[in-house]
Order: sequence, then structure tokens, then C-alpha cells
Amino acid sequence: MLNPGFYRLVFILGLTGLVGALVIAALLIAQPFSSGDSGSRLPQSPQPAPAFSLTLLDGGSLKSQDHQGKPLVVNFFASWCLPCHVEAPALEKIAREYGPKGVAVLGIAIDDTEDKLREFVGKHGLSFPVGLDDGKAIQQAFGPYGVPTTYFIDRGGMIRYFHSGAVTEELLRHELDKLL
Repeated sequence: MLNPGFYRLVFILGLTGLVGALVIAALLIAQPFSSGDSGSRLPQSPQPAPAFSLTLLDGGSLKSQDHQGKPLVVNFFASWCLPCHVEAPALEKIAREYGPKGVAVLGIAIDDTEDKLREFVGKHGLSFPVGLDDGKAIQQAFGPYGVPTTYFIDRGGMIRYFHSGAVTEELLRHELDKLL
């Protein structure tokens, strides 16, 4: 038979573990959270958009400086990303609607292949410029959390807003109307 001191030690260790677990549970429950998509963020203060150059699927190239003086939407996506397929029609519609107002929309595929990217663009009938960031330089410069992530850049080249997750027409309109 084990001595009573052993049982006391087991009881104290068990009680300490239970109290510790309750404290951790209480802290986790007290953490603020929000329901729904919480991927929308304002930068803490407007930051200059990184300068970049992108080879487009049509063989041309695009430099960020080409869009100075007009609002720019930069959407990071991938052909394998399901939310990217969901948001593609909204991006295309907004690109057509806001293009005459001076807004440019740019799609930058990351972690993808050119063949799959071409298939994605064809499937969704994307008419705005799209390219593959195969060297990941643009991705590293912007630092998106994942795909899709969309950046809203004002006429002065400052990032005013970004959204992690699929964008909707309503979100795009809301943010672009603030930039016009």
C-alpha cells in the first residue's frame, strides 16, 4: 500500500492542473472575437504601395507606376483557391463598371502555374490585366495573409484598405467610391 503522502501529492497536482485548465479556459472565452468574415482591415496608417513590375499573361508587362494618379485594386489570388473562384465575377464586373471612372483592377496569381492561371482567366472571362508572380517578389513586398487578398490603393499610391478573403461587389463599390 502506498503512503498517504503520495495520495496527497497526486491530489494537489490534480487540483493544480484543474485550476490551471480553468484559468486558461476563462482567458480563451474572454478573448474578443467577431463572427463572419473579419478579414477586412484598414492599415494602421496609410502606407505607400510597393513598386512592382509584373509580366502579364498576354505577354505585356505592367509597372505599378503605370497607374499613378488613379485608384488601383490589386487582387492576389490562385486558380486552386475556391474563394478566388467565387470573387472573380465580382472583380470582373467592377473592373468593367469602374474602368471608365479611371479605376484599374489588377490580378496577381501566386503559388500557381501559368497553365492553370490561363484556365482560370478563361473560365471567368477576366478582361483586366492578370499576371503570375512566379518569383514571389510582389507577394513578399505586399505581404498578403493568403489568397484571396485585395488591396485598395488611392491616386497618390497609398494603400488605404485591404481585405483578406473573397470580396463582394458591395465591398468593392464601397471602397472604390471612397477613393474616387
